[in-house]
Amino acid sequence: MSKDTPDFHREMESKRNKRLEKISRREWMKYSLAGGVGLLASAGYVSFEAQWLEVCEKEIMLKRLHPESNLRLLHLSDLHLSRAVSLDYLEIALKKGLEQSPDACFLTGDFITDQPSKEDLQAYQKLLAFFAARVPTYACLGNHDGGSWAAEHGGFNSPQKIKSILKAAKIRVLDNETEQLYIKGQQIEIAGLGDLWSENCRPHQCLQRNSELPKNKKSKPLILLNHNPDAKKGLSDYNWDLMLCGHTHGGQFRVPYENSTPFAPVQDRSMVEGSFNWKGRVIHITRGVGNLYGVRLNCRPEISLLKVSGIS
Repeated sequence: MSKDTPDFHREMESKRNKRLEKISRREWMKYSLAGGVGLLASAGYVSFEAQWLEVCEKEIMLKRLHPESNLRLLHLSDLHLSRAVSLDYLEIALKKGLEQSPDACFLTGDFITDQPSKEDLQAYQKLLAFFAARVPTYACLGNHDGGSWAAEHGGFNSPQKIKSILKAAKIRVLDNETEQLYIKGQQIEIAGLGDLWSENCRPHQCLQRNSELPKNKKSKPLILLNHNPDAKKGLSDYNWDLMLCGHTHGGQFRVPYENSTPFAPVQDRSMVEGSFNWKGRVIHITRGVGNLYGVRLNCRPEISLLKVSGIS
């Protein structure tokens, strides 16, 4: 570069160095402390938000439900008992769910993270039993609840422990199974799928294909419990009306201003939370109660109350 040509970069560096020379040790400590406080405040907020429960009421209409039906269904998912999610917090969440006066409750998997101690599982069982004694409760399992995926990621190699505590708590676990029940006089079928990532999702064991349905017989509405919404790819040919899912945590981290969810553990990120019309059916994905690592950002934990009615 010619000596006659101004080097603006070098001039800027020179001015910056002169400013730095004027900053005293005390000022440097002040600025460093302010930056540290900012980082601590950010860390404190994402930890706070992880336990800032939100009750979300949603209206859902189903074609095959009686027009005068008015059901209050509680949908909870991803409780994730762990070092990051305490029993005390889960007790608060479950009691808040009961305060919504639901007619039935559906839990869509991931009851734990890793391998909670025997003592914690026993206390968990008592808490779930307290809850299920007050509202009919049905569940499916998630990828963290034991099995092939969980075993490779620090969890139990079998879902038997979680199945056992749920059974002892009087929660009906549907593992590729279907059951009929009445809610406010309305007959409904409930089906629960095994987890997709655990390679246990077998809809053919519990669902009818649309082509197999009797043509002249009015079928009952079917609510499908399925942890991972990506499983919908293999469910379009099967008979169901409303699918309840979790797994996504709503993304757990939503990028501010962009509303994107880069960490959502699903292939289809157009469905991360909320209610969606999909091929003539409804899919509801809750943000979940618990979390991983004890943090959330722009994505509060959710207690979902679904007000489900028929179409007149």
